[in-house]
Amino acid sequence: MQGRLSFPIDNKIQCFPKNKWQDEFKEAASCNFACIEWIFDTYEKNPIMDDSKITEMKSISNKFGVKINSVCADYFMEKKIFNESKYEIEKNLDVLRKLIKNCRKTDIYILEIPLVDSSSISTTEHENDLVENLSKILPFAKDNDVAITLETDMPSYRFRNFLENFEPSTVFANYDTGNSTALGYDVEEELSVLSDRIKNIHIKDRIIHGKTVPLGTGDTKFDLFFSSLKKINFKGDLIIQGAREDNSTPKQTCEKYYKFVKQYVDKYNQ
Repeated sequence: MQGRLSFPIDNKIQCFPKNKWQDEFKEAASCNFACIEWIFDTYEKNPIMDDSKITEMKSISNKFGVKINSVCADYFMEKKIFNESKYEIEKNLDVLRKLIKNCRKTDIYILEIPLVDSSSISTTEHENDLVENLSKILPFAKDNDVAITLETDMPSYRFRNFLENFEPSTVFANYDTGNSTALGYDVEEELSVLSDRIKNIHIKDRIIHGKTVPLGTGDTKFDLFFSSLKKINFKGDLIIQGAREDNSTPKQTCEKYYKFVKQYVDKYNQ
């Protein structure tokens, strides 16, 4: 996840690394990462929204052999596309359209919208509102070959039913190992129910009903997760979104996490 190779800004666990985003590609390559998931939050000068910066993004990505396959659009956790005034929703949808257009220019084909915490879908009314508003931009996303993935805190069957509101080739699921752990969900059931709709995955560790912790120190059942992942023949990206560690540099933490995840990838891909 972009930003994890830099020290945190304002003590935030995740935000766009405005002063170091270029350097992170070199750091990522040295850690053997194949890709970075780009962060789009409320930072107003994000390069992905600046046509003149997109060439630089692509050039640095190619130089170090670290792809940008996906965008995590945390922006829409604050600037929601449901449960807001019509004016605000239309304004936010305009931002989403531009982001989709620029994802295409940058050769990014997955755009993730988090629907957790402050943007959680808590009522049927919110669900219906989101379906109506998101449906307005899906033809545009499809024309630009950008898949929308949703990260939610819904139980697996409810999430599956929610996804059925959309054409299967346009809206998918993002799966987060830590968040599912914290919610007490059954990983085997979730991966089975959502299998063909899972587009990308966030790897983190959490305590049941608790916070994010360093990989391997929480309640996430990584052996069960990776064995279940093999059963559904998942071929997409694994984005490490692990907790920061106080006594290590960001790079040291990322190197450790890479090795931690790779041991499971190797174990279940023999």
